[in-house]
Amino acid sequence: MIRPPDPGRGRALTALVFLAALVVACVWLAGVLRRESIREDCMASGRRDCEAATSSP
Repeated sequence: MIRPPDPGRGRALTALVFLAALVVACVWLAGVLRRESIREDCMASGRRDCEAATSSP
């Protein structure tokens, strides 16, 4: 006999996809904030070539 699909499984998959997207967004945001922090530290020290310091990964 064939059982109908479990609605809880669909919710769990949706939650898993949402959490994965949230983790990716947080990692991206952390990288952006790190680059901005490096750039601001460079500018605060009085250097003029700060864009070159933040362009390298």
